[in-house]
Amino acid sequence: MNFPDKNALRRMAFWLGVAILFAAPLEVFHFLLDLLHTLFEWSEATLDFIIEVIFDTSLKATQVIVFYILIAAIFYGLYRVWRGFPDLYSQKKRQLRTFLSDEIAYLLSYWYESGINKIKLFVAASGLIFLLLI
Repeated sequence: MNFPDKNALRRMAFWLGVAILFAAPLEVFHFLLDLLHTLFEWSEATLDFIIEVIFDTSLKATQVIVFYILIAAIFYGLYRVWRGFPDLYSQKKRQLRTFLSDEIAYLLSYWYESGINKIKLFVAASGLIFLLLI
């Protein structure tokens, strides 16, 4: 059985992501916000239960403790992102440049192969633009 190599999988995932973002940008954004909200509520409910069981506190005290724990966790996460972002950004920028240059070279070689390939690429680009505009 022939499985696609790593670069072919990356290329397919990239173009699938582009197509999904063109087809349903608001739905994807709503899904991500809903997922983030669900994770936050789940962590808050779990911390509420753990604090209430372990320390046997009142509802108000539990909410205050959980609030400060969550604020500390959020600020620590933001600090880690702030410290690691420059390195991550430069690494991903390099990877994106090489990926896009390889993809452009692949598309140009595909474009020059035959007239049918030109029609296929034109139809695919027109379809993406149509999906963006509807």
